[in-house]
Amino acid sequence: MSTIVLVGGSFLGAWAWERVTPLLTAYGHQVHPLTLTGFGDRAHLGSPDTTLTTHARDITAAIEHAGLRDVVLVAHSYGGAPATIAAAAIPGRISRLVYLAALLPEPGKSLFDSTPAHVVDAIMETVRDGRIPVMSDEIIDAGFGDHGLTSEDRAWLRARGAGQPIGTYQDPAPADLGAVQALPRTYIACAGDLGAPPSMPGMEVITLDAGHWPMITEPELLARVLDEAARS
Repeated sequence: MSTIVLVGGSFLGAWAWERVTPLLTAYGHQVHPLTLTGFGDRAHLGSPDTTLTTHARDITAAIEHAGLRDVVLVAHSYGGAPATIAAAAIPGRISRLVYLAALLPEPGKSLFDSTPAHVVDAIMETVRDGRIPVMSDEIIDAGFGDHGLTSEDRAWLRARGAGQPIGTYQDPAPADLGAVQALPRTYIACAGDLGAPPSMPGMEVITLDAGHWPMITEPELLARVLDEAARS
């Protein structure tokens, strides 16, 4: 069986995988959901100095400290950016990268560099104390298509989510991410999401019949797909 490391997207910590982790464990995998600096029970550690680089180091440190190898690194949404940087830094420990409705960083660019200026301006208007607040229902509905979240899911996400440190969107990725190209990669697109998944040579693309947060809305379906990806 596989060693699976789970990285959530913006606002999320290890708690976001609570519905998926026991299912993957039941499949026989060793599962490590991570909480990045500034989220979950590490929310108090976040600051304006928390960057994309910080989060990439969180991931490499967790993997190296635990002595993990042959890791299936699963990254959701924003988590795709620091996970890619981490995988490029320790490719010998990674057996497969699995992107879940994820952002892929561009070498030498920040996430804001790849975002339309009017969207960046709108986000910056919401920033308080160096953080982007957890999304309102209006933003969720407008920005994520058929996301599948029930009112209870939204309340759960909002109650436990933590604001995103703004530096994570402003910090440029390393100029060289080439080591990732040699790793097996799977992209799991969510059918409810707006837009098309990225197209990259050598990357398998699977479409999941779910919205943007399948670890919350479709845990059994997601666990089955992750199990299949881990075994491939």
